[in-house]
Amino acid sequence: MRRIIAGIIVAAVGALALAQTEPIDVRPPDFGAPPAETIGATGDPSAWYCPWVVSGALRDSTFNLASMMDVNATVTLPNANPTEEPGVSEVRLRGPGARSIDAGEIVRRGTSPGVVEFDDGPAVVTTAMWSEEILTGDRCVASVPKEWNLVGGITAEGFTLELQLFNPFAESAKVTVEAITEFGRSPLAGFESVDVPGRSWLITDLSRVIPFLDMATFTVTSESGIVIPSLVLNSEDDEASWPGTGQSTIWDFPVTSLPGLEPTLVISNTGSVGATVAIDLFTPDGPIPDVDGRIVAPLEPLRIHLSDLAEPPFAVRVRSNAPIGALIQAAPAGTFPRTDVIPPEEEATIDESTDEATIDTSEGEEVEEPVVYSGLAAMPGNTDPLERWLVPGLGVVPGAQTSIWILNPSGEDATVTVSPLGVSAVRSEKIVIPAGHYVEIPVPSLSESGNSGMLIDASLPVSVAVSIAGPQGVAFIGGVGVG
Repeated sequence: MRRIIAGIIVAAVGALALAQTEPIDVRPPDFGAPPAETIGATGDPSAWYCPWVVSGALRDSTFNLASMMDVNATVTLPNANPTEEPGVSEVRLRGPGARSIDAGEIVRRGTSPGVVEFDDGPAVVTTAMWSEEILTGDRCVASVPKEWNLVGGITAEGFTLELQLFNPFAESAKVTVEAITEFGRSPLAGFESVDVPGRSWLITDLSRVIPFLDMATFTVTSESGIVIPSLVLNSEDDEASWPGTGQSTIWDFPVTSLPGLEPTLVISNTGSVGATVAIDLFTPDGPIPDVDGRIVAPLEPLRIHLSDLAEPPFAVRVRSNAPIGALIQAAPAGTFPRTDVIPPEEEATIDESTDEATIDTSEGEEVEEPVVYSGLAAMPGNTDPLERWLVPGLGVVPGAQTSIWILNPSGEDATVTVSPLGVSAVRSEKIVIPAGHYVEIPVPSLSESGNSGMLIDASLPVSVAVSIAGPQGVAFIGGVGVG
């Protein structure tokens, strides 16, 4: 309680400044259907680009498709050897429906970024990837900006960070990659006007290029052609990956943590002036507006340990008077280094809470141990609450628990209809999400339900995400809004 009160007091100054500054209406490239006008380069509106997919001897992966109507889809996996043909799979999807395609059935040769093309829509794509020791997944990208932002890089001890640049087109691309760290902005060594050949990809171990950094943001600017970038972060426990994004004045995170994980929020301001940022939490007991507020200086990436503000679980909304990048990263407590300063009394409170343990003193009674996950998850937020969402890739990871998270950030109750996609005996379900609340909807495994997707229809704009968690690790995947 003291942490919440302290956060509200600290946020008052930021909230006041935010209120006195007129917000800038800037819409970043969308993860759903591309907007009618997009500043910068734009890919084919019927195509989705998936930059981080691996299928080999140790890893399995799926391309997860969902559509509102009958569509033909073509999945293409370019070949690392330009003299050889790509792997191609063509499927028919009856809508509204969903289907997950095993990348290993197309080709099993390690790293295999892919392109999924539809002849109609709305239709969307995500990916999931797992082994016995890792679990990760992403939503694929449909809209392509001229400049990408990759927030949340870390090359500190215990982490490995890779940058992947995927060029899915026939024409070569020329890009420049810059790093923004606690030491300012600088070009990334070896990545000034670098060529990325057509239908190929480059992977760079950034832990060797810029080691020992607690915080790094990267910008990828296209001089010619188009690339789709992503970051891949490995820790001792798991792997997390996330694609580049644009910037926005609003970021929604319907899921931020799971039992055993501590949520952190990474914010990056690549502009020329300070951004006034406010953070709203949505807890099981209701919303806590303006729980934190601060000025995010240009070229100084910031990590906020959200457990300092309130006890998880909760959803988060980030508001800013200037475009920023934002990312949620979650891992066991102590995984991520601290870049902010905590008062001594607050630090003592945090240490005490982590040392607490529940001891069962009853005799002859079996106590069910709570499920606790260990792993690494990362996810860019949603920039636009919408009334309709397609959510593919549900229940596809063996032995893992999948959940849909729906956030109602508005001031009114929202009626939400959740409809399975595909052949199922399960009927649509209606739920009411109170104003300023979120819900978690556990999803049966694919073998039990026969459905790998859901359609979300709401009476008010909501925000949607997916969590996948199991003995392999954890993954957060942003939903894809379609209207």
